[in-house]
Amino acid sequence: MKLTHTINPVFLQLINFIILVYTFITYVPWYIVSGSRQTLAKSKQIKAKPVTNKPGSSYRSVNSLHCLASVLYPGCDTLDKAFKYAKTKFKDKKLLGTREVLKEEDEIQPSGRVFKKVILGKYTWLSYDEVYIKATNFGNGLAILGQQPKTNIAIFCETRAEWMIVAQACFMCNYQLVTLYATLGGPAIVHGLNESEVTTIITSKELMQTKLKSSKIKKGSKGDVTMLRPTLMASVPEIMDRIYKNVMNKVNEMTSFQRNLFILAYNYKMEQISNGYTTPLCDSLIFRKVRLLLGGKIRVLLCGGAPLSAATQRFMNICFCCPVGQGYGLTESAGAGTITEVWDYTTGRVGAPLVCCEIKLMNWEKGGYYNTDKPYPRGEILIGGQNVTMGYYKNEERTKKDFTVDETGQRWLHTGDIGEFHADGCLKIIDRKKDLVKLQAGEYVSLGKVEAALKNLPLVDNICAYASSFQSYVIAFVVPNQKELTELARKKGFKGTWEEICTSAEMEREVLKVVTEAASSGEQSAHLEKFEIPVKIRLSPDPWTPETGLVTDAFKLKRRELTSHYQMDIDRMYGKTK
Repeated sequence: MKLTHTINPVFLQLINFIILVYTFITYVPWYIVSGSRQTLAKSKQIKAKPVTNKPGSSYRSVNSLHCLASVLYPGCDTLDKAFKYAKTKFKDKKLLGTREVLKEEDEIQPSGRVFKKVILGKYTWLSYDEVYIKATNFGNGLAILGQQPKTNIAIFCETRAEWMIVAQACFMCNYQLVTLYATLGGPAIVHGLNESEVTTIITSKELMQTKLKSSKIKKGSKGDVTMLRPTLMASVPEIMDRIYKNVMNKVNEMTSFQRNLFILAYNYKMEQISNGYTTPLCDSLIFRKVRLLLGGKIRVLLCGGAPLSAATQRFMNICFCCPVGQGYGLTESAGAGTITEVWDYTTGRVGAPLVCCEIKLMNWEKGGYYNTDKPYPRGEILIGGQNVTMGYYKNEERTKKDFTVDETGQRWLHTGDIGEFHADGCLKIIDRKKDLVKLQAGEYVSLGKVEAALKNLPLVDNICAYASSFQSYVIAFVVPNQKELTELARKKGFKGTWEEICTSAEMEREVLKVVTEAASSGEQSAHLEKFEIPVKIRLSPDPWTPETGLVTDAFKLKRRELTSHYQMDIDRMYGKTK
């Protein structure tokens, strides 16, 4: 979607003429030296094909049509062998980096929340060889302490270098690893430990003393990406959405000349990318400062964990001057099932099946998705291959529900996600079975679609749509952007604390007006049907973080927990209570 400028039409015609001349002059040398013509050709190639011509046939990568791959490198059929291979190949290269915390202090917010401000030092690094030695020694130490092969070990720890070292040690010694997020609550931790019957728990000193619950912000020190200047970065949509909104807020604060210059460059580059061209002048003059937000050396951005909106994906692609790819998969499929190729500049798709697995679409009549649909076959995504787990630990009932074995012996994971295959064999996620709710009047509402459409609004930091089959309309819970909502309250003459603003019925109505307008009309339209637009909303003064238990560590919504948390508000918005 193009951005809107406020340039005089006559002056705009002159600018467009200059751009046309520049494009014409630079096209021939660009075509000769850039190599992008090969990239454009690759982007149009078929990535995956159905194995047979029958409806519902599985799709495989064109590189593994006749036989799915089982190893990436010869002989590396286990995780410890794969790490040993990497250690041999990259022996002295940097692997794990850790920043020293020089100072830490508490800052109490007006809301009562505590932010820990930290000043960080430089990175210290361990090479592949050093990590391998530490993992070997740690595993041997566990063996001396009496740990037996094929027994369960739990790691309950924050993300840090020691986490990876422990994991590799367990893989080397054939200890079965149970992972527990550091953000889990007490009951969840007890349940995990009891279910897995672990003999050993590996944790950190901090978690031994107390569960960590205040967010941390950096003070007086460069952020991790600014210090590291990575060339490859993996992230989740929540982080990319934040970057998108922060940059656009900065753009809106620019002078009229600066803002219009940025918008012209943005729209020009969007058009060039869609035609397979690059824009080196715009990259170096206009987007260089934005690119520095991630260190300035990013060559590829990867996103996973949840769907990434097309608007955010294209924005990151344009402003950070690199391909922005998506992957799709589940924990049950060892993390990944598909991934986009670096030369694929389309948005909203998650790529073709990996060479180790195949994917097919199963009809879902309730939602109206069929693998015979035209122009694209649609249905529930099933993943098959050696990357698919054998089932859920001590949960045979759930295993029988989510996994099936066909007549050839192939094991299939029923993901619950709805997808469609495009002509080049790439998959697009279009819905989720659990997110589909039938309203009282018979209309089906995709809660994920509603959230994706509204989440990029400047006023919205996070949103959870809710609908009941016994009701005729959708409601939503919104974590508002503090800066945007405070400014809106000022314009409306509403005074009060942040909590008072969020709990005000007046401000709920004002935010609902913005949401409704964006979802139903204008250039910023979110393209929702009338019955999909929330009729009532509830503003949350507190953000949803993994520590609150309302979102996962990848910031995906936990619908059951959110529903329970806001049950009184649900009753109120549906008129069940006064």
